Amino acid sequence: MPIYISDYLQLSLEHIISLTFISDPATGRRRNAVSHDAILDATYVMLEEIGFDKLSLEGVAARAGVGKATIYRWWPNKSALAMEALLRAVEPMPPIGDSGASRHDIEDHMTRLSQLLRGKSGRVVREMIALAQFDDETMRIFNDNYLEPRRVALVNVLRRGAQRGEFREDLDLNLVFDLLYAPLLQRLLTGSADIDERQIQSQLKLVLGSIALDQPLVQ
Repeated sequence: MPIYISDYLQLSLEHIISLTFISDPATGRRRNAVSHDAILDATYVMLEEIGFDKLSLEGVAARAGVGKATIYRWWPNKSALAMEALLRAVEPMPPIGDSGASRHDIEDHMTRLSQLLRGKSGRVVREMIALAQFDDETMRIFNDNYLEPRRVALVNVLRRGAQRGEFREDLDLNLVFDLLYAPLLQRLLTGSADIDERQIQSQLKLVLGSIALDQPLVQ
């Protein structure tokens, strides 16, 4: 069937609109992508400059060149806005490969994660966890966008290891995830100890050694 000029123009217009607007995952409303990015950029810069306590939606609106009503339309409060700005700033999760040995894949992931948490990402994650305590919506944003994707990815590798006979099959995989991630986040939050190479290797040996089969099944 031939495509007429009017059809082409309509398709082009729809493509431009799709690039200009993004959907709000919470409300389904369409956000202008340029304004959305300007608001999040302004929020992150102001968090760096003055901190969360002094941050105001009025100040963000002025810095981003948008109306305050635009911010209120897209975010329920300043903690939710700050959380989304921090989520954009945190470095991506280290990918988890499939080398054929799930234990090795987990050890490599956790080692690279600990390296990230020793840098800028560690400070950003610490701020996100603190913000998540303000209200249920901010906690949901943190869990859905930071913690849950990491949980799903690591649980999948643990399940793969169990299926291959590397790990026990009777495991609570979510609990194993908690045992791997919680010590890093606890040290990050409290500053009680460094997140160093020696610590992460000791932790991995303790957790993964306790779930590994003595004689892995031969495939």
